[in-house]
Amino acid sequence: MKNILFTQKVKKYQGKYIAVVKDRIVASGKDAKEAFDLAKKILGRKKVEGVYYIPQRKDLLTALCVFRISN
Repeated sequence: MKNILFTQKVKKYQGKYIAVVKDRIVASGKDAKEAFDLAKKILGRKKVEGVYYIPQRKDLLTALCVFRISN
């Protein structure tokens, strides 16, 4: 259930990078550095656990097609 709720939250960040701390999105940006820098401003001394790219739906379809062709 926890993963499904997180998946619903990230839908609005498609095509962007998000900075995450304990399953919480703390910042987003057009590139990883922007998301990380903004998260550091917000968090102060706390550690950013990860910065992740949220692909757009069309990106996923392209990746699947390339994978299928190469098999």
